Amino acid sequence: MYKFTIISNTSCLYLNILSVKGMRLLAELITGDHNSISASRVQTVSSEFKERLKLLDALGDSSYNVKKFFSDIPTNQHFLFISGHIEDELQKNLLKRELSRIDGLLYNDIIIDKIISNLYSHYGVRVFQGNQRLRIGVEDKSQRICRFCGKTMPKAKFKKKAHAISESLGNKGLVCLEECDECNTRFGQTIEQDIEKLLQFQLMLKGIKGKNGSPSVKWKGVSVKNDSSSSVNNDTKTIVLNFENKIAPQNKLELERFLSQDVSFIQEKIVPQNIYKCFCKYVLSLIDAHYLPYFKDTIKWINEDPTERVLPPVEFCQNPIRETPCMAIMIRKHNHMEIPYCWAIINVAECQFLFIIPFCSKDKCDFIDKLSIKEFMNIIKSVMPNLNMEPLCFDGNTPISIENTLNFYIPADFVEGRDYYFVETK
Repeated sequence: MYKFTIISNTSCLYLNILSVKGMRLLAELITGDHNSISASRVQTVSSEFKERLKLLDALGDSSYNVKKFFSDIPTNQHFLFISGHIEDELQKNLLKRELSRIDGLLYNDIIIDKIISNLYSHYGVRVFQGNQRLRIGVEDKSQRICRFCGKTMPKAKFKKKAHAISESLGNKGLVCLEECDECNTRFGQTIEQDIEKLLQFQLMLKGIKGKNGSPSVKWKGVSVKNDSSSSVNNDTKTIVLNFENKIAPQNKLELERFLSQDVSFIQEKIVPQNIYKCFCKYVLSLIDAHYLPYFKDTIKWINEDPTERVLPPVEFCQNPIRETPCMAIMIRKHNHMEIPYCWAIINVAECQFLFIIPFCSKDKCDFIDKLSIKEFMNIIKSVMPNLNMEPLCFDGNTPISIENTLNFYIPADFVEGRDYYFVETK
């Protein structure tokens, strides 16, 4: 298989060419000569190049994304044609900045510039979006090795779809091929359940659908659910309160009186350490398999029953930009062990968690003392100075309850029958 990365000022395209015939077609598209054996790194989208896009018609519908990618590049602008797949986000942005200079365009992504200047010398970065389709691992089942138990076929089965980030968090497209059915079932009944319980209210409020649809929360005989069907007409989701075995309020005043107090509900008990384990399990499901030997002790910890551990803090903040699950994974590029080898940021339902992957053989310390954590967080703050994160402790190995407080009110300008409804059901 021949792999290529094509980068424009706004996008990135990966090509996998499986045959000599495919290589000749690509050569003719890029250079105009199907016998060409080399191509310049910087290419121009000339009018002649756009005429050659007709060559892709022979591939049928499978060429749609390729044709659209090149068609979207303005005539006489450039693109980069590079051998291999470039997946590091910072490197891709450096290349886009290079293209901007070639085309005389203004590259003013201040945030990316900050990340590049502070992180790129230390870390490679991969970003995974829950709404993208990506299969991680070996396609051939007979060649798969489970990342979490080390078993292969026939002892291990790979029939189930193992989502790299739990489907209950809204991930539909990121799939780990190298997680066996036994481990998939075990994680689904333990650590993945706890993270769903932790974020239950946020998932409901944002209307994020998992395997079983939109989640609901209950309080004193009242269930609260986000009904996304209304968004089809007015781009607004509806919060539905269902009064079970109760006399429901009949008007706005009764409802406001009923909800005038803070509504507190206690979630099912969770094991805090399971949350940390689950975050790390997501990372190990997404990274390339050649990194896994450095995380043997991490995998052992994820698999073991909850035990007393001291772990690095998990930093938390609200991120109102993202609802779809998104994870950025940073892996250190050098041997300076004063900073963690691997850390990640996961965004789910507008909640953002930053965490270090513990027990890595590439780290010289466990990053639990205040000094090492402070030095690490100083790097983070130099990249994101306005990020106000709160440290959370997920060391606990015994179940605890988490209480959430909700505040409901109906704005004065809301009109019954237009903005809210009372519906009596049997």
